[in-house]
Amino acid sequence: MDSVTKVREYASAGIPRYWVVDRDGPQTVTLHELTGDGRYAEHARMPLAWLLQTAPADHLDG
Repeated sequence: MDSVTKVREYASAGIPRYWVVDRDGPQTVTLHELTGDGRYAEHARMPLAWLLQTAPADHLDG
């Protein structure tokens, strides 16, 4: 659901980026950004513990 259906719905709605938290050991967080062709590309990947010590804007371009 999160990796297929929601992704299509987000792209259709024009949502520019979304974050996914995997329930793996380090709780990996992946930032996806909408590209010009209407698909999402992985922009960044990091452990949740590290991410929580930063501001979300630190991971976004411009």
